[in-house]
Amino acid sequence: MPLSTLPLVLIVVLLELAVGGAFVLWALDRTRLAPGGFLKVTAAVNAAAGVLAFLLLPVIPRGSAAEAAALKPGALDALAQAVPVLFVLLIAQLVTTFLPFRPLRAVIGAATIIGGGLTLMAATVARPSDAPYDVFALLALPLGALALGGVDAAMLLGHWYLVTPKLSPKPLQRAALIAAAAVLLQAGIVAVTLARGQLLGTLESTLVVPIAIRIGVGLLMTFALVLAAWWTARMNTQSSTGLLYVALGTVIAGEVAARVVYYLTGVPL
Repeated sequence: MPLSTLPLVLIVVLLELAVGGAFVLWALDRTRLAPGGFLKVTAAVNAAAGVLAFLLLPVIPRGSAAEAAALKPGALDALAQAVPVLFVLLIAQLVTTFLPFRPLRAVIGAATIIGGGLTLMAATVARPSDAPYDVFALLALPLGALALGGVDAAMLLGHWYLVTPKLSPKPLQRAALIAAAAVLLQAGIVAVTLARGQLLGTLESTLVVPIAIRIGVGLLMTFALVLAAWWTARMNTQSSTGLLYVALGTVIAGEVAARVVYYLTGVPL
């Protein structure tokens, strides 16, 4: 993999974590069942991911270096402008978790989700493909955000059951279901990509390893683990949290592999 694309892959995965986490935080806050401490910690993790993505911006390829890596300089410039805005929104969402104004949290959370979606769109179009308006490519990053953010938020939430045994398992199950649904839809994108024959050339190259990681680890293993975590949450939240720890590792591996393939070939996974 050209080293020039590595910072972009890392930035995108960090953005997925932040945007997906912001969505799950907003969704669980609507239930009025999520603990306040969980909201604060999750918002802090999202903001930290935003900070890291912002710090990596200076090393993404620009100009002729971007063109040499088959990337769009204009889209990368848009991404570089969008990330700081998203970072501010993530900080604002974090601040609102310390305030007792739920409507304000809802508004800031919605703004963060919208800003995050636009940022991920800029990251998507930075890699031109044969079909520049391919809806499946545009869906790949938001679904990745829901999968990664959902697993991370669910894993963090699991810790609150250690100190609050009577806490309802519904928020944990809802977060797990969000991640499971996202992974299932991601599998649909891979199926469409296979049906269109877009992976035929890449399967004969060294990219067969990240493709295998994406499908076997990032999709199949993650889906099984998250579904098991959802099922066990009603009976044993500690076991569910342990499964989510493993799922966090598999989903990260899958997202990194998928973004490597996408930014090298333009094939959505």
